[in-house]
Amino acid sequence: METQTQNGPDWFSKIFRLAMGWKIIYGIGKIILGLAILKWATIDPSSLFYKLMGHEIIEDPDDILIRLVEPLLTHLSVGTTTFAASYLIFWGLVDDIFLSINILRDRLWAFSAALALFGLFISYEIYRFFHTHSFFLLFIVAIDIGIVWLIAVEYRKAKNRIHETK
Repeated sequence: METQTQNGPDWFSKIFRLAMGWKIIYGIGKIILGLAILKWATIDPSSLFYKLMGHEIIEDPDDILIRLVEPLLTHLSVGTTTFAASYLIFWGLVDDIFLSINILRDRLWAFSAALALFGLFISYEIYRFFHTHSFFLLFIVAIDIGIVWLIAVEYRKAKNRIHETK
């Protein structure tokens, strides 16, 4: 049987804390990936791909993954790679780690900042969807909307907790 707290079911808070913990781990992964990309940012992406996947290409030149990724990499420049790395590092630090930690500490400004950032990002994702028609992107939008809902509900709870202690 679920225990009921003053502000709703205990399981909801557990799911929320789990989601924030996941965002922190995800943010660390983004930073690591961004740093790894920066390390190789001066190398042409297609050259790096051939260097890393050379043995696979020799072994199975008709591999479906190689055939899918290869054309994408020929259009990437070093500038695009640097931008992608910077994007991953910035969003990993700011959104995923910094804001998630401050949300878990019930800092009301962090809830507002996260909701605003998510709102902007979801708007951009929807804009991109209409250009790409990617159902994967639509799936990501649905997950982001779910996270916004979790943050909004916990924001209300945090405001109540803070007002009750005054």
